[in-house]
Amino acid sequence: MKIKWFLGLLIWIFLLACGSKQKAGFEKAENYSELPPSLRQDSLVGQLVKLSDKQREELDIETMVIQVTQAKFSLTAPGVAYPAPEHASLISTPINGQVSRIFRYEGEPVHKGEILFQIQSIEFGNLVSDYLQAYAEERFQSSRRNRIQQLVEETISSASELEKAVSEYERASAILRASYSRLRAIGVSDAEIKQFTNGESIIPMLNIHAPISGTVESVFVELGQSVNGLENLARLLDNSTVLIRGYVSPDDARYLQKGDSVIIRNQGRQSFIRTKVASVNPGMDETNRSVVANVMAETEKGWPKPGENLQLEIATSVDIQVVTIPADAITYDANQAVVYVKKDANTWEKRPVKISDIRNRFVIVESGLSAGEEVAISKVFSLKALSRYHLMAEE
Repeated sequence: MKIKWFLGLLIWIFLLACGSKQKAGFEKAENYSELPPSLRQDSLVGQLVKLSDKQREELDIETMVIQVTQAKFSLTAPGVAYPAPEHASLISTPINGQVSRIFRYEGEPVHKGEILFQIQSIEFGNLVSDYLQAYAEERFQSSRRNRIQQLVEETISSASELEKAVSEYERASAILRASYSRLRAIGVSDAEIKQFTNGESIIPMLNIHAPISGTVESVFVELGQSVNGLENLARLLDNSTVLIRGYVSPDDARYLQKGDSVIIRNQGRQSFIRTKVASVNPGMDETNRSVVANVMAETEKGWPKPGENLQLEIATSVDIQVVTIPADAITYDANQAVVYVKKDANTWEKRPVKISDIRNRFVIVESGLSAGEEVAISKVFSLKALSRYHLMAEE
């Protein structure tokens, strides 16, 4: 009986020991589940690098005192070239008819006032006929009014007859002006209208003139094609000036103003044009979710062309407070830019910063540094190596 009791006690002690080891193992595993300091999200905040006196003397780290200065805010934005207002035109026919002649095709240059198309139209012939009838009636009523006025002065005719003659003349004159306006509305020039009154026959052929100088981009009709009133015939482009729409982020757009200087570059950055912001759209572009800056630019040797993708470098007229440090003061921890801020003679703080721009060998810091602080501008990689060594020691 004693032997059985003794064996049971030994088994109970053995199981108790195994349970304690297993629990200790679980606790140890739980401790290992924590992330090492170098992988924690807050690892960069307040991380210190402590040097010995010997390390401080050997490194001899140079520093600079942070100063906040006023500077012009500059930004870059993508842009697309478009035909400039008043430098592009759609050519359309004002009346129904048939395309009788086409004088210019795609790629050919044209001058303002040059004839591009001739439209044969009975409707146009009727308008010319109405004008000639009104012209003849107006001349007749003018002569009759003058004759009756002379007779009234000689007391041969009465004043009532003169009043009637004046009224009929004014009515004929109004009809003539209306006929003239209809011809002018469809693009007939004064010289052509004058030719109608001197000609013996009416040729129902309407000339379509170029409203601007430029190049024919597209012709939409063919010879002999029947066209309806207001139907498009061609498109003209004058590439001497283009409109460039720059797409600026809403955050940067608050610094943007009319008149800001702009440098326009192509994607290869080989060509550039200097100009200014013509206007800024008050709302956001729904497609690009950006604020549109409109820039007018005179082309150089045909560049840029409408439809071309460009890059805009805009120097705004707004002064902002900036912190500028040498690029040598910046290093990176993964994708995060960091600097080393001096806390005392032997202590440095690894500080994350936000960079807004990089210019030559200097970096503009948007946030993370304050005026009066000292940052390391040399031996930064040595400090970085020492900070990693301290992290590994902690892990």
